[in-house]
Amino acid sequence: MDYQKFIQQLPTLYQNWGNNSLQPKSDKWPKNLTPKPNINTLNLMQLLNYAVEHTEVNEIYCEIGTTQGLTLIGALSGHTEKMAYAVNNFSNLDLTGELQQELLENLQLFNLESQVFFCDQDFEEFLLELPEVETENNIGVYFYNGSPDYRSVLLGLMLIKPFLAKEALVVINNANKSLVQQAYWDLMASFTEYKILSELPKFAQINHLFGNGIQLLIFDSQRNHNYSPSTIINSCQKNVITAISNLQQWEAESSWQLFYEEAIYLHQQQQWQLAEKKYQELLLWQPNNPLVWLQLGVLYYQTGNYQKSISVISKSLEIEPSSYGYYYLGLGLEKISQIEQAIASYQQAIKLDTNFIDAYNNLGNILKTKGEFEQAETIYRQAISINPNHWGSYLNLGNLMLEQNRAEEAIANYEKALQINPQNPDITNNLNIAKAVKNNPAPTLLNWARRLQQLGKYEAAIKEYRQYLELKQTEAQIYLFLSECYQQLDQKQAAINILQEGTTICHNSGKLHFTLIMMLLQSGKTEQAISQAEIAWQNLPKDYIFSILKHLIIPVIYHTPESISFYRQRFEVELQKLIQTTNLETTESKQNALLGTSRITNFYLAYQAHNVRDSQIIYGNFLHKIMGANYPEWINPLSMLPVKDKIRIGYISNYLHSYSGTLWLTGWLRYADRETFEIYCYYTGNSPDLITEKFRQYSHKFYHIPGNLPAVCQQILNDKLHILIYPEIGMDPPTMQTAALRLAPIQCTAWGHPVTTGLPTINYFISSQLMEPENAQEHYSETLVKLPNIGVAYPKPKDIPNLTKKRSVPPFPRGVRGDRKFQLPEDGIIYFCCQAPFKYLPQYDYIFPEIALQVPQAKFVFLRGTILIPRLEKIFASKGLNSEDYCIHLKIPERSDYLMLNLLSDVFLDTFTWSGGNTSLEAIACNLPIVTCPGEFMRGRHADSFLKMLGVTDTIAKNEAEYIDIAVKLGLEPTWRNEISHRMSLRHNYLFDDRTCVKSLEDFYQQIVRASCSW
Repeated sequence: MDYQKFIQQLPTLYQNWGNNSLQPKSDKWPKNLTPKPNINTLNLMQLLNYAVEHTEVNEIYCEIGTTQGLTLIGALSGHTEKMAYAVNNFSNLDLTGELQQELLENLQLFNLESQVFFCDQDFEEFLLELPEVETENNIGVYFYNGSPDYRSVLLGLMLIKPFLAKEALVVINNANKSLVQQAYWDLMASFTEYKILSELPKFAQINHLFGNGIQLLIFDSQRNHNYSPSTIINSCQKNVITAISNLQQWEAESSWQLFYEEAIYLHQQQQWQLAEKKYQELLLWQPNNPLVWLQLGVLYYQTGNYQKSISVISKSLEIEPSSYGYYYLGLGLEKISQIEQAIASYQQAIKLDTNFIDAYNNLGNILKTKGEFEQAETIYRQAISINPNHWGSYLNLGNLMLEQNRAEEAIANYEKALQINPQNPDITNNLNIAKAVKNNPAPTLLNWARRLQQLGKYEAAIKEYRQYLELKQTEAQIYLFLSECYQQLDQKQAAINILQEGTTICHNSGKLHFTLIMMLLQSGKTEQAISQAEIAWQNLPKDYIFSILKHLIIPVIYHTPESISFYRQRFEVELQKLIQTTNLETTESKQNALLGTSRITNFYLAYQAHNVRDSQIIYGNFLHKIMGANYPEWINPLSMLPVKDKIRIGYISNYLHSYSGTLWLTGWLRYADRETFEIYCYYTGNSPDLITEKFRQYSHKFYHIPGNLPAVCQQILNDKLHILIYPEIGMDPPTMQTAALRLAPIQCTAWGHPVTTGLPTINYFISSQLMEPENAQEHYSETLVKLPNIGVAYPKPKDIPNLTKKRSVPPFPRGVRGDRKFQLPEDGIIYFCCQAPFKYLPQYDYIFPEIALQVPQAKFVFLRGTILIPRLEKIFASKGLNSEDYCIHLKIPERSDYLMLNLLSDVFLDTFTWSGGNTSLEAIACNLPIVTCPGEFMRGRHADSFLKMLGVTDTIAKNEAEYIDIAVKLGLEPTWRNEISHRMSLRHNYLFDDRTCVKSLEDFYQQIVRASCSW
């Protein structure tokens, strides 16, 4: 490290060097760091950053005692070529995991993950193991931020010595503590290479303004003269030396029991901090005392620090199991919703003390909450048999009976409890409630049915709902609840039947009619859905949704190729009828049309594999007319405002969360030029998650306005955007309504839903060069903008399970495929067919049995595909095969299991005419070979573009016959399949996080703004 240059220039980076008002001149640190750094931390971050800047090319930064990563960010920010070690034992320091999470989020915010080797271990262990790391890189800047005790500091400075560069800077935090000062003076007394950096002017007067007070040491391997003996002796910290000498005598004279009693007293007086400190000091003397660990854990529980409580009590139980310890462990686990572990803890407490009444009652209560009513009743009765005079057990048993609508039994138990404790108001209150329930059971019966449904006990809930209907037959909501229960049991026809029963009795319930129509559609019963829409319209002629459904129902799934043409023509004819019969003259009719179009879109139209531009234009103009009738002030053109500072870009979506239609959008925002653009995000959905937080981080302003179209429109207008982007239009009805208004001078959409909108209010469709065919503009009402490559900077998935490492070395570990989650044949050739059922058109069904005829071990794994079963049975039978021998239908799994299915599969079969987007990218991240055949429209060319970008095009077919040949070859030739997979794994960086498109996107933004106004 060039520390001479560092010394000369460091003061110039600060305002008021040498004064207590010291602060960095630069304001380059973002405001959203967690936690927010104070001025001392900012001073230290600047110093470390400048020190790293003066390290040599092969030198690295090392930090002992990393917490949330602020100093790491300070050191590495702007130094993309530099690497760092970051060391801390989070498993001891961070029981809740919060600090480590903040560290990872901060590193991710600055894109530093790849520059940091994070070591979750004690610093001694790290430094002792460091010689085993084969590296030519020495440490140019070393920051010790570990424990400020004498031994830790001395070891931290001694053990790092062999790994320091020939010239290095050592920064020691907490350097104004006497223990720390004695440690570094003892170091310098032993090693001549270290010296205090005394050449820095006035630093001694301001060192307390950096971190917690720092000392700077220079390490120079060529330095061979030491400080004088008088200097070293005069620098001794006499209080430290005396304390070390007297330590043994002090420990011997201390009364441990007296200290413990004092801690207990403070605990009982609820002096939490003082008691905690006493317990911690006691554990320094007797680190394996289970009673102290337990009392400390109880204190943490009582103060609401449940994670710490669990960790500390677990330590006590490791040393010596106790019923009291397991009881409090159960309490803590219950607080953080670790229900199964809490049950096990209460059971262990009872095992160690069979008369522990509180443990019985807590166990019964948690079983009741979990829905294990019979077990809970058994536990309460056991508690009563052990202690018949414990009124709480009778109360809990009575509460259980009351919840189950067993009013007579509940009354009996409350009366017993009242005999034991006649003044208790809770018992009296519950007794009165039970008597009221006995006289009017319906409300409790309904509550009980709802409770059973929420607990997933659907068959029991159905029984209770049926009983309730005998009392109150005309409540429409009950039929909806019953339908939901049947659906959860996969009894779709029963769900349809109960809705049909409900619409007969409650014929004016729009919600019942709508739910029935949607269920008929989702079940492939299109004709019945149309008939039901006609019935609903006759009963509720003012409910515009049924006018829409009556005319514009589009099948979710087609049974024959001919039916596609039939329903396409029907849509075009019926759309004209709907337009002609729609009245927008009165306030009521306008609002009815607004409400109706807020519930459904023509989403399924484009899945017919036709050019839908003209139909979309007709529908888009119609929707624009409806929206204009309701919001006439929001349909007029807007003038482009002059750009005074930055171009204001807005992104609005119902799906700014973990969703395939918008996940790709994070790259556009993450890599945006914030010097030129201000990013505004408008989230209209109501499922915020970690992806939502990323959108929030990447935005200058982020608004969450769910379910309120006027409010979000007004906010957009208030923000005076230059350009408004809809990542997808056509899936969420309110989003499509909003897009039919004019809220910004320029409005664009993109391929989150890869179909033209037909809306006169959308100016541009932002697409991709690799995805679009030559005649692409013919498919759009908007002006087409083709960004380079795939058009998005798609983030590479970081949550791929570890099995991905084994893909290039098949076969897979035995037993993994057969796991009960997947139940896949170990020796089968797994063809993953994960697209939504409506992407599978009947004219391509024959492809599956054609593959099966040539690959006898073929297994086609469908997700959400049970609706396809009749078609598959028919087409396989036509080839003399049984579809059940080849087709596996799974429910949509959790994300981790979904990714595991990608890893366990052999081949990904893309769909014709509508290709997989997000699914294909995730398959590529799992190195799963994809068979695809590009279609006529952009929506059928996603996987084709990804593979071309990847440079692995062997599995792109020109036609159906070639598609079958490739799929068969992949199934029969594992060597070729593995070679394809291996090549994919080597070229991820060509596809993911491609920033080229972001620059082109922003060039487009600037171009259209320039064309519309003067800067």
